[in-house]
Formats: sequence, structure tokens, C-alpha cells
Amino acid sequence: MNKITRIFRTDNFLSLTGNLVFAFFGFASIFLLARTLSKSDFGEYVLYLSGMSLLEMIRTGITSTPLVRFLAGSADPEEQKRLIGASWFLSVLVTIGGVVLLYAALLLFPEPIHRKGFGLFFTWYPILSIIILPLNTALSVLQARKKFGQILVLRSVNMSTFFIFLVINYFWLKVDLIWIVIAHQGSHLLAGMLSLVKGWSVVSAIRYATREQIRSQLKFGRFSLVTLIGSNLLKSSDTFIIGIMMSAPDVAYYSIPIKLIEIIEIPLRSLVSVAFPSMSKASRLNDTKEVRSIYYSNTGLLTWLYIPLILVLFVLAKPLVLLLGGPEYAGSYLIFWIFLIYGLLLPMDRFSGVALDAINKPNLNMIKVLIMATLNIVGDILVIHFWSSLPGVAICTVLNATAGVIAGNLLLHKELGTNFFKIFPYGWNYLKYLIAPFLKRGSHAG
Repeated sequence: MNKITRIFRTDNFLSLTGNLVFAFFGFASIFLLARTLSKSDFGEYVLYLSGMSLLEMIRTGITSTPLVRFLAGSADPEEQKRLIGASWFLSVLVTIGGVVLLYAALLLFPEPIHRKGFGLFFTWYPILSIIILPLNTALSVLQARKKFGQILVLRSVNMSTFFIFLVINYFWLKVDLIWIVIAHQGSHLLAGMLSLVKGWSVVSAIRYATREQIRSQLKFGRFSLVTLIGSNLLKSSDTFIIGIMMSAPDVAYYSIPIKLIEIIEIPLRSLVSVAFPSMSKASRLNDTKEVRSIYYSNTGLLTWLYIPLILVLFVLAKPLVLLLGGPEYAGSYLIFWIFLIYGLLLPMDRFSGVALDAINKPNLNMIKVLIMATLNIVGDILVIHFWSSLPGVAICTVLNATAGVIAGNLLLHKELGTNFFKIFPYGWNYLKYLIAPFLKRGSHAG
């Protein structure tokens, strides 16, 4: 029982719990919104969320990823202050630039922006980008320090408050889309205020920012920025291209299987959150063997676990789509089936990129992601232009994930001397290690 209790206290378990909480409220929110809003309004809200994800990825690439990478391997309190201060400085700078550009675009091109359903994003995201600053910095600092319990608290506050509003709105308020967006921003404001009160965002460190640290993070960040933009485009480009070349209702239809595929991404995000700072620390200590071991074990573990999970999701695809979206979206289970193939490739794709970042080769990860994004965007445009096929767009996602697995493992073999086929035995051994306490308990009980 002591061994089992220790498992529940591990970083992986706490990270997984945080992502499960985040996913639960995310699914529950989409469930309510799909039944509260018209198809057109729901599509516009999806575009708002997709645009937010894309620009938050830009800020993450410049600030959060370099901060986690360098802070995870730092044992000097003074250096840690300088690192966090430089991240705050860059975050503020990027936010100001984003606000100016988005409002300038809205003033110059109001008609096409509103006509295509992007008005909500251009109007409200600049406000959110300011509100969310303390929360984002706190999450990065806590990840680098492996404080996953505190991350769980912040995510719970953020998501639960918005969900409670949606429940009240569904049964009683019946407010329109604008008030839903305001509530969404209010939930981020509340979580950000909590991070400031608790000192988790370390906003006071901004005065310790130095040119050296700012340059160091920018040097790393310029590559991770392009990488994260490309990674986000792998998913959000589908939404944007469908919105531009087709319609907002088509975006809404496609968004249901996209949301469902997050079931697969929950354990992946959890292990990545723990593995990235661990690999970064091992890399800074020049422990190449440990970096390889972490990469093999995590990639292999998830690949083995995903096989039965994907089979279950394949069988449950129709009821899951019906449950999340309702009868109007029932036919989108075909798209979800295609996404499940993509899901099986995700661990091998994602962890190869994380390993490249951890060993301070963000330029190589950038090349990998750019190859994938180019294939996805070109494929989407061709499929929609010639066939107007939403399943065809999903097939493009499978193809770019395949390219990512191939490119990522070739690059890792060159830089780390990895062997692709070691992923599976390492992952199997890691799985046996994790379940051993439960098996021993069962044998003693027998």
C-alpha cells in the first residue's frame, strides 16, 4: 500500500490528474456550448479558441519553453530570478506587440474579419492576452520546478469557474455569445490573481532581468517559437482553412472529433510536462544515457497504452460524438475514426520533438515541425479545393504525423544515437514497473 500511495504522489500522476481535470472541464464546456449556441455562433467561438491557442503558442515559444528548459537545470537562486525576470520581460513585450497588431488589423480590415467569423477573436483576444500573463508565467515556473500539485490547483480554479457559469447560463441565464466570452476571460483573471497572491508567478523577478538572459532565451525561443507555431498549425490550420474555404458551421462540425481526440492527448501532455524538465536537466549535466532512457521509456509506455485505448475509442466513436455534440454532429464519427490513426502516432512524434528541445537542438525540432505543417496546410487546401471533404482534411493530419515520426527519429538517431526499435522494450519494461505494486498486492491478497 505504501508503494501504491507513492505512485499517487509521483509527478506523472499529479500531472495526469491536472490534465484530466483540464480535459473534463473542457469536454463539459463544449457539451454545454454545443447545446447553448447556434451552429454559427458555436463555430465563431471555436475560431476564437483556435486563434487564442495559436497566439498563446507564439508567446509560449518565445517565453515559456526556454524558461522551463533553463530553469529546470538551474540550482542557483540568483540565476533563477534572472531567468524568470527575462521571461516576464519578453512576455510583456510580446503581449504589447500582439495587442497592437490585432487591433490594427481589426481597424484596417473589419469587413472580411467579421464576415468570416473572426470578429470575436480580434476583438476579445487582445484583452485576454493581458489577463493571462501571470497565469502563464506561473504554470511555466511550476512546471520547471515540478510543482504539479500547484498546477492542478490553478487549472481547477480556471476551468471550474467557467464551467459553473456555463451550467448556470444553460439552465437560467441564457445570455448571448459575448457574455460567454467575458466569463471565459474572467475565469483566467481569477486564476491569474491566485497565482499572484500565492507568489507562483514570481512577478517581482522582472527587475532581475538581464540582457544576457534575455538574449539566451530569445536565441532558444526563436526556434521553439517557429516549432510551436508549426505544431499549433498542425491542428488549428484545419480549423482556419475550413473556416476560410468553407463555412463556420463546417468548423463546428469538424470541431467535435477534434475535441474528442483530446482524450488521447491527456496522458501525452501529462508525461511531456514531466519528461521535458527531466530530460533538460540530464542534458545540462551531459548525461546522454539518461536522456535516451527517459525518451525510450515515456514514448514506449504511451505507445503500448494507446493500443487498447484507441481500440476502445474506435468502438465507442458513435456514442461519444453523439454525447458531446448532439444529433446535429452525429456523422462526424467518421472523422474521429481517422483521427484515431493519428493518435497512435502521437507519442513517437511528440516525444522526439521534446527530446530535441531538451538537448538544446530547437532548430532541428523546428525543421521537423515545419515539414509537418507544410504537408498539412498544402494537403488541406488541395483536399478542400478539389473535393470539399472534411474526412480528407483528417487524412492529411495522419500523413503529416507519419512524416513527423520519421523525421524526428532520424534526427534523434543522429544527435543522440537513439535506436527506434528500443522504444518498445523500454516502454514495456516501464509499464511492468508501474503496475508491479498492484500485481504484488493482488498476489498477497490471493
